[in-house]
Amino acid sequence: STFVIIRKSTLDDLVSIQELYQTVARISGGIARKEHEISEAYIHNFLSKSLANGCSMVAEEEGKVIAEVHTYSFGIECFTHLFGDTTICVHPEYQGKGLGRKVFSALLDYVMTERRDILRIELHARESNPKAIELYQKLGFQIEGRALGRVLDPDGSIVADVPMGWLNPNFNPA
Repeated sequence: STFVIIRKSTLDDLVSIQELYQTVARISGGIARKEHEISEAYIHNFLSKSLANGCSMVAEEEGKVIAEVHTYSFGIECFTHLFGDTTICVHPEYQGKGLGRKVFSALLDYVMTERRDILRIELHARESNPKAIELYQKLGFQIEGRALGRVLDPDGSIVADVPMGWLNPNFNPA
């Protein structure tokens, strides 16, 4: 049996993360982007922003990245206390086994211990993905509304986007 390592991402993970996202994108509805939208530039953009002022965590098994979660600062002064564009991606073979919860918990733990200057993490989940919403709620995110008609699902239907937020219990604006 193998074991999973959860660690902070580095730029060296770029290709592995891109492969993960492309694999997940092939299964419709998993992540917002379609496979052709997952360019090296897209991965490099969120990864470099997360490394500069945010956090990206990967779960790795036998050297293979099987999950990634990231969040980062928008770089706007009135939002210095928050991270957004939060996205999680779990390899199809590992979904439903608690891995997403584990890797996301590691990110929240990092924010609670190392980034006490961050009060809030925000994300959006499409209403047609109740499993994701349930996961985020278990992690402590609150549903903050419904953005009607926001997301075009792969099947052509247009669904509400559900904005959600998590507040850092250890927030301490030094």
